[in-house]
Amino acid sequence: MDDIAQAKQYLQQQSDRTGVNLYDHLTDMIAQLLEKRPKNPADVFENVSSQLKRKKFNIESLNAPLGFKKVADINEAQQNVHRFMALLQSGSKNVEEGDEAAGQVPDIQDLAHLFESAGVYLGSDETFYLTLSIHQLMRDQSLQSARFWGKVSGLKNPYYIVEAEGGSADEEPAGEEERKPEVVKPATIDMPEFEGFPGPKKPADSTLPKEEGTGCNKYTYYACTALGNPWVRLPDVLPEHITAARSIRKLMTGDLSTIIESHPLFPGTEAHYLRAQIARITAATVVCPLGYYTFDPESADEEHPELNTAIIVNAEYEVLPNESMLTLDNWVHQIPYVMPQGRTVWVNPVKSGGDGEDGDGERNEDEERDDEDDETGDATGGESEREIEPEIGPALLTPLIEDSEMAAGLQAWSVRACSRMLPLKFTPIHLRSNRWPGAHAVYYNGKFACVYMGDGLKDLAGMPFAAPALPAFQAEYVPPPAVAGPLGLTEQNDPSVEDEKKFEEMLKEKQDDAEPDEEDGGEEDGGD
Repeated sequence: MDDIAQAKQYLQQQSDRTGVNLYDHLTDMIAQLLEKRPKNPADVFENVSSQLKRKKFNIESLNAPLGFKKVADINEAQQNVHRFMALLQSGSKNVEEGDEAAGQVPDIQDLAHLFESAGVYLGSDETFYLTLSIHQLMRDQSLQSARFWGKVSGLKNPYYIVEAEGGSADEEPAGEEERKPEVVKPATIDMPEFEGFPGPKKPADSTLPKEEGTGCNKYTYYACTALGNPWVRLPDVLPEHITAARSIRKLMTGDLSTIIESHPLFPGTEAHYLRAQIARITAATVVCPLGYYTFDPESADEEHPELNTAIIVNAEYEVLPNESMLTLDNWVHQIPYVMPQGRTVWVNPVKSGGDGEDGDGERNEDEERDDEDDETGDATGGESEREIEPEIGPALLTPLIEDSEMAAGLQAWSVRACSRMLPLKFTPIHLRSNRWPGAHAVYYNGKFACVYMGDGLKDLAGMPFAAPALPAFQAEYVPPPAVAGPLGLTEQNDPSVEDEKKFEEMLKEKQDDAEPDEEDGGEEDGGD
């Protein structure tokens, strides 16, 4: 009995590479042979053994002998089932308790039917789970309103984007803590003070202020890579993010913490890049019927109408028929235009003269010298730079017919009826952006909506993408005449070893000649 127990224990030893023991493997083989009862069991013995191993392992490489890879206990399909079951349970629980979302959420199922008529559809199952996920986000973040912004495809995972208003500001946006881009600060050099020479001038601060709660940051955006996963709040967009995103062309990967490697350098992660692309697409493709919105009379600026960004729903709006929406004149932009500097409202990048004053209104000597240098035409910021012309873009609620053409004869928008078989009053109107492929809008008897389904890249109208050229090499320093003087500055060669030895001998001789004088002086003092 001891021999049998030892033999069984030996056969039950697990393999270090595969994790399978021979005892269980032989048991499964014999059970399968008895179940199927092949004609020649001795001939198919090896085949049955291989089949059993393939059921438990996936061959990682066909050319690698015994290169097995263990199958995960829970596959992707089972993970999706768990996520969807959690969504269904949360939705049914809220219905039983009567706890509905406090904010406003459009009827996603109804809008999905309109977009399906235009050929833009996620599928009935995905749309249903999307509805449950958005309602769960509303309850978790206590949002005032939310709408499905769109879906951005990625190399690994897509992004589902929700545009929302309100919510708690305690949540840390994605990309703010993890993998922050390192900011290289200029090295500080202790320069000696020389009389008559001004101190080193501080570099000008070229960063523009962020729009807080207005413009590109009027709405808050949440993203997730799979329905049922937690929604992640995207960071607020900065002007430098938008300007940098306009200079590069990158596909999304599906990981918000990915570092963007590009030229020019993008100052942030994929979360910042995704947020910048959302701001650009929203400003260019979110549209509404003519007359649906009007400017708020309380905040309207009659002298500068291009600065009006506050709009309200027009109480006197009359629903336009579907036939009228087949022309671009009856579609207008709903979101303010983003200036080339990355803001919807232009600001002067050069600080005014009052910014350099102290608290008592006086200015120090360094700042006065800076102003003198500015008047002489210094490149760091003279009077010519203070007279920068403000950037002007299309005003809000501008008709789409005024958008610039992408190419000769190619408009930025295409509009059509969704069906040619039905009368126009019974078919939705589909508006599609040619500049941003994937941006769609539908209209049907006063009901309209916008959505984006694309890769987040702008169409170049057949032109190849040209990356910005590398900057020129830094030139040699040429001192100004006021510093160099009439003779100028000339660079001298470093002394050789022989010159240094001669110089040391010369110093030593001078010291030797000075020593007798000191001795004589000491004797005279002693005689007195």
